[in-house]
Amino acid sequence: MNVRWHSCWNHVIALLSFGLIVLGSDGWPAVARGPGDRASDPVFVGYLFGPVRDVDYKLYTHICHAFAVADGEGRVRTGRSVPSRELADAAHRAGVKVLLSLGGWGWDRQFAAIVAKPASENRYFASIMDLIDRFDYDGIDLDWEYPDTKDEVAGFERLTRRFRKALDDLGTRKDRPMTLTMAASSNPGTLRWLDRTFLLETMDWINVMTYDYAGDWTGYAGHHSPLFASPRQLDGPRSTEATMKYLMTERRLPANRLAVGIPLYGRGFNVKEPYASTRGAPRTRMPAGNYANLHKLAAGGDWTRRWDDQTKNPWLVSRKGDAVIGYDDAESVRIKTDWAMKQGFRGVFFWHLHADRLPDGSHPLQDASHREWEKAAGKRKPLG
Repeated sequence: MNVRWHSCWNHVIALLSFGLIVLGSDGWPAVARGPGDRASDPVFVGYLFGPVRDVDYKLYTHICHAFAVADGEGRVRTGRSVPSRELADAAHRAGVKVLLSLGGWGWDRQFAAIVAKPASENRYFASIMDLIDRFDYDGIDLDWEYPDTKDEVAGFERLTRRFRKALDDLGTRKDRPMTLTMAASSNPGTLRWLDRTFLLETMDWINVMTYDYAGDWTGYAGHHSPLFASPRQLDGPRSTEATMKYLMTERRLPANRLAVGIPLYGRGFNVKEPYASTRGAPRTRMPAGNYANLHKLAAGGDWTRRWDDQTKNPWLVSRKGDAVIGYDDAESVRIKTDWAMKQGFRGVFFWHLHADRLPDGSHPLQDASHREWEKAAGKRKPLG
């Protein structure tokens, strides 16, 4: 699920000509129905990566089970954790739907090879649909990061349409709706290949990975999951708000087809202060980035929590003056969730659901988010 920015950010320009977009009172595009729009109940999604255990099912409407992978010939590789009938059965008893997530970061070449040959694509398609049926999943989450050429885009769209039809047919046979989603980058340079009509025809919603805006590839210590842009960013205004606004204005995707991503991990830099240049900075091992570890740093005496009121995120700053870590905590995810739901987005999702689990079994970030999500979801009126 990790996203890296492969091209420079340009300022978002809203395309408001011909009356294609209706603005709400706050200047954001109003929630709109797309062609073939499906049920639009709010979603609270967790990506499950790793062993199937310690899942707090009451938090989620959907779980994306990551990942089912395959070789370039379309031969699916199964493992100890994926697929899992145990997960599907437990989730269904709790009223939660489970999607089989395909691919993941680093598997783009295999996807490209699969759709380049009809025999490989047919083998892959049949194998995945067999897993969905036999293991009783409720749909598919496509995580191809990312189609890079015209032929790959055509292959992605063709395979997606095949999955959409097959899922709908399976849903008719099982007498329940089947879901198709995808993970999408937060980078406009990567998002430009997405065709609006195709997305609205095939996807129930899109999980937008609004994180990894900064890292060791950016050349400065930026926060990797800012809700709002900071003027201190050295390469332009990158933020969750800017990405979602781009998708709604320039790409004209309705809010109810977009879910906002919230990471449960941080990214660190070997510099003295947030936003400092990392050029020439030493490359030393940073503390493990999951919140389950970072909260211990915040509670100890070697790091100081510092709030960034421009981005609405916390930082951990080393008292030694040699490192900073941008991350999310209960305060920032509460603010993000409240913001996302007030904008009319489909909901929120987390990578990954075990990353904020503490020894007492609690999930402080997801718990904080869920409280805000519940308040907003209860007030939201069904579309249509």
